[in-house]
Amino acid sequence: MKKNIFIFMLLCFISVSCVDNDDSDIKLDVPAQPELTDKTPVDSKIKKMYENYGCFVHYEFTEEEFTYDWSTHFTTPSYSPAKTDKIVDVLDFIEEKVLSVFPKDFCQKYVPLNIYLTDTLMGLYSDWNAHAVNSKLIIGRVGKQFDELDKDELRDAWVSIFVERMLAVWPYPTDFAIISDDGYNPSSVLSSGTVITYQYVAATTDMVGKYAILKFGRRGKYNSNGRNMYTTSYAQDFGDYVAFIAFKKPSEKETYYAKNANVKKKVELVKEYFLENFGVTLPEAQE
Repeated sequence: MKKNIFIFMLLCFISVSCVDNDDSDIKLDVPAQPELTDKTPVDSKIKKMYENYGCFVHYEFTEEEFTYDWSTHFTTPSYSPAKTDKIVDVLDFIEEKVLSVFPKDFCQKYVPLNIYLTDTLMGLYSDWNAHAVNSKLIIGRVGKQFDELDKDELRDAWVSIFVERMLAVWPYPTDFAIISDDGYNPSSVLSSGTVITYQYVAATTDMVGKYAILKFGRRGKYNSNGRNMYTTSYAQDFGDYVAFIAFKKPSEKETYYAKNANVKKKVELVKEYFLENFGVTLPEAQE
């Protein structure tokens, strides 16, 4: 009996060894890192971003590289390549207006490894300022739109998307998320008792007054007529609150507090979250 057991274990070991050897030949389809040089002003800026934050900035890439890890349940947005003459301006703006919300050592630890730049970034029915997936953070508007669009809007959107992407490796903000769960996951109950959850809300919804959510989902219109908008995820909302805290003046904040007392509660929870988890005091705009 012991002999049979020994033979069985030996066969198992051989099988595992063979699998391990086969696995050594597997090639993972991950983003290739750009060469860091000073050949051009764009190259120098990308190199500086790596030196300052440990991130790789990509602006030339294949469609396969851009889309390989997108969920099969998600329609990949169309995009056009970033305009080279705007890359330095956009990265300067991100450094000076977006990442400056946080301490340098905090950014070095948490800024996403791969940042992709595009000119247009288009979902089914809406242009996007940015998006995030597992392997990358994607920044749109790196073209003439960067000059045309409201810079405060872009700043807030990009602060939010950076926070949303970084939140994936941070502790889950339970106390914050539970307040507006009905807005993140709107639902209805059928006569049978079945609960249906929706990905959209009516475009006429007062998101602040009803849910204490600052904005509609960053994916924009849910359908072509624009009557419905994508719901906001807790991660986007958390990022939106960081931008709200940093850039809304006290008098502007008060108008939100007057609409829904939970806005102030969520502001305090976000500030408390950063202080308790990272020892970071978020900056706050003054009058």
